[in-house]
Amino acid sequence: MTAGDNCAVSLRRPIEDDQPPIAGMVDEWFSGRRVRHLVARAWFRHFASTSWIADDPRGKPAGFLIGYRSPDHPGEAVIVLVGVHPNCRRRGIGRALVEAFLTDVHKAGVATVTALAWPGEPLAVAFFRAVAFRPDDGPGTQNLYGTPGIPDYDGIGEDRIVFVHRRRTGDGPGGPGDGPGVPERPSVP
Repeated sequence: MTAGDNCAVSLRRPIEDDQPPIAGMVDEWFSGRRVRHLVARAWFRHFASTSWIADDPRGKPAGFLIGYRSPDHPGEAVIVLVGVHPNCRRRGIGRALVEAFLTDVHKAGVATVTALAWPGEPLAVAFFRAVAFRPDDGPGTQNLYGTPGIPDYDGIGEDRIVFVHRRRTGDGPGGPGDGPGVPERPSVP
């Protein structure tokens, strides 16, 4: 994909065959950070009903979101990873993926959605703030690169910011707690 390509997308559920192409490009999408292990085949096989792919007009992935509803805490859901092709950023694709996920999980009764980001990743911090997630600043957090984060969250030296989105009591899908205009069948022009 080049900068001049059209980044109009349509959203769909992933299938297992989507894993190899996404795994093949995801490290590049994350500026060389090794995240390939986060897009294992199991996510595409067992969590497709709660995840999303954004396809460009040629049917190539322009973005993806891997997420799930917690089986042990049914009122909670987790966004594992959101990625958008670098040439298609700032066009609403990431927002559409997150809104589609929020619509799904809120319909299922989820009130709290969490997502993790690496401290010092200003794009991730800005993105999650823009889609109505807030950093958890509760017990155990410290100021990490200007944002509350948890040192050693995922092991020694693996600090994370825990972003939280809470649906306010009484809000239905698409209501004020979900942010602006959560579409039923999202499509991004």
